[in-house]
Amino acid sequence: MLQQKHLIIIICFLVFAGVALIGGILGKKGGKGQNDETDERLSRCANDGTKINPLYEVDAYLADKTTLRFCSIYCATRWYENNRDRVIYLTVSDEVTGNKFDSTLGHFVESDLVTIPEVKNRIHAFSAKEDALTHIKQFNGKLIENPFGTAFVLPQIARMDTLVIGTPLVPDSMPVKIALFKPIFKENMLDVKIVSFEGDKEGERLLSRGVVDGIICDLPTGLVLAKGSPSVRIVKNILRANPYRALFALVAGPETRVKNVPDLKGKIIAVPKGVSFRFYTEYYLRTDIPLNKVVIREVEDIAKAWDLLNKGEVSAALLRTPYTDIAVKKGMVFLADDRNSPWMSVLVLKESVIKKKFKVIERFIFALEQSVLALNLKPDDFSGLLQKQGGIPEEGRKRFPMPIFEGANCPSPDEIETILNWLDEKGLLSKETPYEELINPGFLPDPNDVGLAFCCS
Repeated sequence: MLQQKHLIIIICFLVFAGVALIGGILGKKGGKGQNDETDERLSRCANDGTKINPLYEVDAYLADKTTLRFCSIYCATRWYENNRDRVIYLTVSDEVTGNKFDSTLGHFVESDLVTIPEVKNRIHAFSAKEDALTHIKQFNGKLIENPFGTAFVLPQIARMDTLVIGTPLVPDSMPVKIALFKPIFKENMLDVKIVSFEGDKEGERLLSRGVVDGIICDLPTGLVLAKGSPSVRIVKNILRANPYRALFALVAGPETRVKNVPDLKGKIIAVPKGVSFRFYTEYYLRTDIPLNKVVIREVEDIAKAWDLLNKGEVSAALLRTPYTDIAVKKGMVFLADDRNSPWMSVLVLKESVIKKKFKVIERFIFALEQSVLALNLKPDDFSGLLQKQGGIPEEGRKRFPMPIFEGANCPSPDEIETILNWLDEKGLLSKETPYEELINPGFLPDPNDVGLAFCCS
């Protein structure tokens, strides 16, 4: 009887397994056929059906939220002539890196080199002008105007909201620049312009003159600006130091005998102008040596401090990334740094802009989060752009590592307390200033709701 039961169980198991196997095979066949058909359609040019090589691909993102792919600039321009009122933006492929990027940022060359023989395409796209010039020399080419038009006009149904952001010439600016390059901002219906600047003072001038709606700066500067004119709010963290990589550091020169902070007694320290540099300098020195026992030489910018340090004209300098990264590679002595400190660079926006464009700011911050996600997931894809647009001096560009950018977060009350106490001491900002008058975390999206932008996936 027991054996009969076992036999029945085995037979039932085999029947179910057989049904599952047949169903699985049929399901795979059906899915495979559908996938093959879809893949085949997507790998063909929307203009004439030519097979697409990703290195020369052009994509058109349309107002109805669909996308068309083209094998070449030749085919894309032919289609675009009669369909420009449907297009929100176009991306082209950089022939050196293979990265897709906003066509309005491209450098275009017409040369003897044919990319797609079926359509005899001779127009090439490059994200860097130097790469375009190299191609010209190699293939008897010439620079041409953007084949999609020098003045890209959006269809009426796809008008975008505008913002102007000041970006310092440091790696911190990469999330904004990548969101332009890919273009993530346009996917979120935003027309964002950037204005590059050097130093806190220039950033403050851009804000006060109404040139920009906000800037990226370091936390001490952002706190001071919050109660300045015009008033701003810190709305997002950008780049934070971590245990493996400093943001700010007090570094001794290569030929000095300075091994620790007390060794700086009577020595000259180069410190760039600006509230943030002064805060870090005093914070690093206070516990080990009285401020009146060192000589602070204020200099125009980080590059000048770095130059004086390397020439041996000062014993130490207060540096910031990217120069702190270069100092590590050169084996310089780090006397103090912020690798275990809770501070970061931040994005500040004018309070007047926040009130006027609340929904626009929500989309802007969401787009930045998408950019941060793309940078942190695929840092190697953007290393070329970092080297060229990240404010990295020539000597440090080779294999400069992409920073890890911070996701949806703002400085907490505990994180700003030490800085507020110092600012109060200096008469720059009362430590009793309410948190909500300095920081507005209300625009931060739920990280679980942020995925890669379509143009990055």
